[in-house]
This record gives sequence, C-alpha cells and structure tokens, in this order.
Amino acid sequence: MKNAKYNILAIIVLLALWFNSCEVLEPDSSNNYDIEVIKSHVNYAEGILLTAYNNLPETHYNFPLSYGSDDAVTNDQGSSLKTTVSGGWTSNTNPFSSWNTAYESIFYINTFLEEMTDVKWFWSSEEITATYAKRLRAEAYGLRAWNYFLLLQAHAGLGANNETLGVPIVDHVLDPLNEDDYKIPRATFNQLVQFILTDCDIAIESLPDRYVNTREYSYDEAMGVQYTNRINGMAVRMIKAKTLLYAASLAYSDGTYTYQQAAEEAAAIMNLNDGLTDVNFANQSYHQFYNNEDVVKNNLHSEVFWYTDRSSGNSWEDYNYPPSLYGIGRTNPTQNLVNAFPMLDGTPVTMLKINSSDPYSDRDPRLSMNILYNGSTIDHAGNNYTINTVEGSQDAKGSSDPNTTLTGYYLRKFMNYSNVDIDPAINSSGTRYYTYARYTDVLLMFAEAANQVGGPDGDIGGFTARQVINAIRDRAGITLADYVNGLSKGQMTDLIKNERRIEMCFEKQRFWDLRRWKMTNEMKLPVNGVQVSSDGTAYSYFTVENRNYQDYQIYGPIPYQETQKYEMVQNQGW
Repeated sequence: MKNAKYNILAIIVLLALWFNSCEVLEPDSSNNYDIEVIKSHVNYAEGILLTAYNNLPETHYNFPLSYGSDDAVTNDQGSSLKTTVSGGWTSNTNPFSSWNTAYESIFYINTFLEEMTDVKWFWSSEEITATYAKRLRAEAYGLRAWNYFLLLQAHAGLGANNETLGVPIVDHVLDPLNEDDYKIPRATFNQLVQFILTDCDIAIESLPDRYVNTREYSYDEAMGVQYTNRINGMAVRMIKAKTLLYAASLAYSDGTYTYQQAAEEAAAIMNLNDGLTDVNFANQSYHQFYNNEDVVKNNLHSEVFWYTDRSSGNSWEDYNYPPSLYGIGRTNPTQNLVNAFPMLDGTPVTMLKINSSDPYSDRDPRLSMNILYNGSTIDHAGNNYTINTVEGSQDAKGSSDPNTTLTGYYLRKFMNYSNVDIDPAINSSGTRYYTYARYTDVLLMFAEAANQVGGPDGDIGGFTARQVINAIRDRAGITLADYVNGLSKGQMTDLIKNERRIEMCFEKQRFWDLRRWKMTNEMKLPVNGVQVSSDGTAYSYFTVENRNYQDYQIYGPIPYQETQKYEMVQNQGW
C-alpha cells in the first residue's frame, strides 16, 4: 500500500475549516497525492485523521431515531421514516444504519494508524513531536472505538446461524491483492466488544481527560486547550462504559460481560468528575447544557465532556419552531413521552390528571424544559410568548397551516428561543453546539447497572442507584425523595428506564434502549397526540401513528448489499 493514493479534496476542505491560516498546497491535476507526499506535509497527514471526524453528527434539526421510537413523529408527510415505522424497515431500506459512515471513518483511521507513524509533526522539537504523535494515535483508537460501538448498536444481533454476532472487524488497511481482506466474516459479539474495549484502553492511556493548558509549553503545544473539540479521555471512558452496559443488557448478554463491570466503569468516571457535587437543584442550569455558553468558555463544564465547536445559526429553529413563530414544526413530541414526566412531588402522573382540564400543572419541570404544550410560556427574543394549540389556532393539530404539529406538541429542547427569531424581517441567529458525550448519560448508566447488581442501595465505587436517581431528580426540581426512597429493585428498574427516557429524550438513546432491553411490546405501541378544545378546557387523545415493528427488530440488519458480496451471516428475520 506504499504506492496507494488518497483523494485529498475532502481533506483540504476540512483542513480549511480546522486551520484558518495554514498554507495548503495546490493539488496536482488528478487531485491525488502519493502517500509519501501526504506524510511530508503535516496538515495533509493530520487531515487523514480529521476526515474521520467529518462523519460525526453536528446538528439537532432532524431526529430520525426519535421519530422511529415512541418519543416523536415528524410532520413531514414525505419522510421515508413514516414508511419505515409502518412496516417498511428492511435490510435494503434502513434509515437507522451506521454501516457506510462508520466503515468510511474506520478506513481513514486505519490509514492514519498504519501510514502516519513516522511523520515529523514539529521539526523544531522532538519532544513535542512525540507528544503530538501520541495524542493523535490515541484519538484514532478512541474514534475507532466510537465507530465500532455505533456499528454494534445498529447491526450486532442474533444471526441466522443462532449465534450472537458483531460486525466484521477491520483493523488494517485492506489490501486489494488479498482476496480474503474483502471477505472478512462477522466477529462474534463478544469479540467485537473486546475489540472496542481494547481500543478504549489504548486511547485512555494517552489521552488527557480534558484538553486544558498547563503553562508548560511543550505539553500545551501538543495537548492543550486548542484541541478541545477532539475526542478526549472522558469521552472514551464513556464509550467503554456504554459498551459494557450493552454487552450486559438482555438483548446481548451471555454472562461474559456483566452489569458489575459496567457499573464500575461508570463509577470510575463519576469519581473523576466530582461525583454528585454539581448534580443538585442549585446547579439546575447545568442541566440545560445545550444552550449554556459556560460549556465553551473553559472546557471544564461538569455536564459536557465532548462537543463541537460553538457556531451561530438558526436552521435548527427554522426546522422545529411552531408555525406561529415562522417555523415548519417538523419534530412533534408524542403524548406517550409527555405521560412519562411525573408530578412535581415525584410520583407518576395519573390518568385522572392527564384527563383533567389542566394536565400540565404541578408536573416535573423537565416537561416544560423539553416540550412545548398548550399554555407553555417562553422568553422569545426578549418577549414573553405563550404557545396556543387550542382548536382553530395556527399551531393547533388540524390547522390549515401545512407545518402544524401532528401531536399537539412542539420541540423545546435544543432550541434557542431566547436569541433566535426567524421572522423573515428579523432573521436572528443564536449559539449552538452538538454534544457527543455528557455526564448524565454516565449517571444513568451507573444507576441502571448498579441496581441490577445490588438493588437500589448496593454500593459500587462509593455510589448507589437510589442516591444517583435522587440527585438527578433533585437537580430537575423534584425535591421530594419519598417516592424514590420507597422503591424495590424491580420498581427502581422501571423508574431508571423512565428517567433515562426523560433525561436523554431526542439524544439518540430511546430507539436503541428499547431494543437492548428487549421491550418489544413498547416498540409496537401506537404513538398518540392531543387535541385541545377551542375554549382550552377539554383535552382529547388520539392515535397519530401505528408502529409496525417485529420482535426480531430488536436487532438492526446487515445491509442487504453487503450480504450479496460474499457469505456474510444476516441477522435473523431480515
């Protein structure tokens, strides 16, 4: 592969974004460079790895995994997801696939690991070169673990051969002269898990937990705060903990990997992140991480480990604001999700409350933080604004406006209502960044695993599941702990699942969580909405969409075209 050539145009475009003032060589007439030429120019060499970063998501305007779960629908009648959830999910039509983007990233990562071993990153300093190279290689292993976890999540499962399988493990650059390189069989599930864990361990050994400056020049030049948005040690530790949690979950576990291991890994992260010190009502603003400028000021925010650079725009709001605020209201939370939010005293909401003329009062404050409902008030561009979805209003279900909600609800989470006004006469923008790894996910993983090991009060790493769940709810504003304190292990299991649904809504978790928990009945339930009477006193509930999922669809398929290339085992049912 020493004479291999790599298309450099994508790398040059990406480098222009990452290095504002660097000088980029003009490509030759074929837009290709020999690998030796790439290695001789550090920006090109690093660009091989940076191209793998290019496949990371960075927008919260569209939520296909939420539309595929019971948390939301889209009002885009032309969306292919409507066909998918009504029985059209096939191995040839799979909007939930990670296959192509993950393996593309893995190709660049493997290329970097194999070919960029002797690059002179800093001609002036052997010490900085060595530290810089160590960090880049650790990033590569961390990113490879991330991509293989995505493949595990979307494509691992029970194969047609009755074995629980992972995906093909490609740990090197494929050799075009080696036929076997293009017929790699699926690894077993446990082999895939071990591969991810090994990559994580290699990355953790050399990556800092966070990128911060130390005032030691050589270290800061190679590992300093300027690399904030690269993958870091805390993010990789989280990938490791989540991989172990999946491996212990009902859909995958054969006893090789345990909830004990998952809980210990999560607890280790908690001890590195000051435990529950910031998880309390006094720090409620920390929970609103998605519009919190403190995150991007010092890179030490206790909630957010890994995120994109801050940018300014209004496309997310344009896609999700209600029509009365000039949006097209694409993401419509379901009544199913609304019903998951408890009462302010921590007890589950009752059907009596839901069917009353005042279903939203005295509810968990996270309901109003995440979802807009009839009577929601927001600070919009300096003015108080009340959402009106009563029958006959522009934003109501059934309105003549083609962009109205299908469920009676609109999205609040991730939307910057305070600063963004998409009125064409104003068209203002606001701050945003996309979060890849955050602390609450770790806390919920710990609670789930620890409760399975020792019940609500089993101590692992200095924490208990009950203690963690009470802290999360206290931060949200549910200051009474009586309900949680009275729960048994089984009841706590159900509550943790519900807390995970609430805290992580619209963050690509619920779709996969239902499947690893083997909650096939929940997958198949219809999703519901609400219609509010014109006088605002009566709330009637109705089915918005039926969900036609099959039991075997707890596992996603191997892409059909891949199974046609050689004898690759497909998952059962597909």
